[in-house]
Amino acid sequence: MYRYAQSLVAFVAVGETGAFVKAAERLGVSPSVISHHIARLEDEIGQTLVHRTTRKLTLSENGRRLFDVAQKGFGAVESALNQIEADAEDIAGALRIALPAFVPDPDLEARVMEFALRYPNVAMTLDYTDQRMDLVKEGYDLAIRIGDMPASSLMRRKIGEVTHVLVAAPEFLLKHRSVHTPADLARIPFVSMGEISDTITMKRGADTTKVCLDIFQMQVQSILAARSATLAGVGLGNLPLSLIEADIASGRLIRLLPGWEMSKLTIQAVWPGTSRRGSLINRFINIITEHHL
Repeated sequence: MYRYAQSLVAFVAVGETGAFVKAAERLGVSPSVISHHIARLEDEIGQTLVHRTTRKLTLSENGRRLFDVAQKGFGAVESALNQIEADAEDIAGALRIALPAFVPDPDLEARVMEFALRYPNVAMTLDYTDQRMDLVKEGYDLAIRIGDMPASSLMRRKIGEVTHVLVAAPEFLLKHRSVHTPADLARIPFVSMGEISDTITMKRGADTTKVCLDIFQMQVQSILAARSATLAGVGLGNLPLSLIEADIASGRLIRLLPGWEMSKLTIQAVWPGTSRRGSLINRFINIITEHHL
């Protein structure tokens, strides 16, 4: 049975979330990995566990029976681990963590502080930066990053999403009045933050369009600097809504193309799988994700 432990974890995640994609997001793997584990279990026992259609996913009678037993088993293990963790008052160590210069979800920072209070003997260094770096080379144990990331050997787990909007200062719009469609965006300057914001996908109902923004006077490496440049009228900004809600409400910034929405960006934790501080990292990730997924 032990050689199928990972497959059972994947199966329980599918049963709890009702979808391969959601199970993959929870476990920090691709949907194809989840599909492989389900197929492996079904081949082993010679029974269909999951009925798949284009509209929904349901457990078979045998799948429901296995799910109930496996879920209770994993629940008992998790309960025991939580009890051990609660009793481990002598946990000590150090973590160096990189976070975005602007954290779009205040609850995320609250969870970081909750970890610090729960483990007072763990020394923490929090570096707020929007620059991408080699975690191993720079000595980081973990990073919180926003947006899509290239394939790598890093472990990762989704912890939330952030909504960006396009905005500009009123003075800037006096000079650039022709923003009526997404295609118009390609002809006016914007404040660049590199790969994160230079290509955007916008949706309105069933319509989807991709726009490449390549006209810019200023490129910055900080989301706070991007806000300052946008407020100054240097260009239009692609900024987190939670950062500029007050600016929009006061009229200092005006939202562009409000009928169109941009794809949400993923907030995820990434860390080296070979870290010698794996136990501390797992505890930290469990705390910051328990209120986000």
